[in-house]
Amino acid sequence: MAVTLRFLTGLLAGGFAAYLLGSILNSQFVINAHSVPVSFGDRFNMTMFDISNMVLYLAIILVAFAIAFLIAALLKRFLPKLSGIAYPIAGAAGIGVALGLMYIMFQTVPISGARSAFGFLSQMLAGAIGGWVFGKILTRDTANRT
Repeated sequence: MAVTLRFLTGLLAGGFAAYLLGSILNSQFVINAHSVPVSFGDRFNMTMFDISNMVLYLAIILVAFAIAFLIAALLKRFLPKLSGIAYPIAGAAGIGVALGLMYIMFQTVPISGARSAFGFLSQMLAGAIGGWVFGKILTRDTANRT
């Protein structure tokens, strides 16, 4: 029960962290793609709009993370040296696979800030940070017991 609760808490916290960072990075990549000077106030407004309106992306991140983190947990048993980086790698891979699947389904990436190589990598970085948050929460109590 405690492990399941930590898994769910970590999944939500890691997913929300990846969503916040991914939404912020998405907004900045979209604004910069137009090569037009944009004031800080307009950047802030667009970023807040994206954070409040890209909730479907949060759902996609949570599903991708649930699958990726379960796979990472299994792989950690067979490759114990990966235990420190398994969840950040899984988070990055989960986002990358989700964006790739969206491209296959829609023939475009709905997360417009991820259409460039750097934008795609920035979303994967957000996934890696979400995976790091997940790993910290999942192993927090275990580290205190030893």
